[in-house]
Amino acid sequence: MRLAKFLAVAGVASRRASERLVTAGRVVVNGLVILDPAYGIGELDQVELDGQTLTLPAPGELTYIMLHKPGGVVSTMSPGRERGASLADLMELPQRLHPVGRLDRDSSGLILLTNDGDLTYYLTHPRHRIQKEYLAKLNRSLTPRDFERIARGVRVDGRVVEIDHIEPARGGRIQITIHEGRNRIVRRLFEEIGYRVLELKRVRIGPVRLGRLTIGHWRRLRPDEIKSLKNEALTTTES
Repeated sequence: MRLAKFLAVAGVASRRASERLVTAGRVVVNGLVILDPAYGIGELDQVELDGQTLTLPAPGELTYIMLHKPGGVVSTMSPGRERGASLADLMELPQRLHPVGRLDRDSSGLILLTNDGDLTYYLTHPRHRIQKEYLAKLNRSLTPRDFERIARGVRVDGRVVEIDHIEPARGGRIQITIHEGRNRIVRRLFEEIGYRVLELKRVRIGPVRLGRLTIGHWRRLRPDEIKSLKNEALTTTES
């Protein structure tokens, strides 16, 4: 395996960003600084980044990842299934992961990927009411009357979209939190009352926030984030 790919699979960064880490002299293999991203890595080699030893995930190991999806990218790990770039173009992993829910092609922000089928079920099934928080930029300012109308719930395709929270945000955007996952539902609820969403970014799923993760980058969830997700899934299941 090439060194840059090893770094990408270990969850350090994308392949391209990993190449930059190598050429910057931050990667050591068996005690030697390696500057060639194509340097071959064997099973017994020890790889370090900034003094921290890296390891690859074991086959079958449960993996939990957060990704800052750019706009224009399809939410699938199966390249070629739909036209355009996919999540698989942004990351390389040894396991087969699947996205937890979807973001439409034009939207950006937080998306979770895992091979934990039970957690995926709990986070995506409507009855568990897991909150998703978005920042929306509209084509015009939301009037106070329409603001209140949305807060009460908007009917889309014969069913009311329940709003958990809505408030103005910085930059003229609207912060809106819902718990359902119908296709393009945030865009559609604004369209229902005469607005068009110019930009839509998901910033939270349950207790996990996007934070400062750079667009197009990804990282493994911390143990406390995994625990909080599982606790929330368990709580909503029992309630």
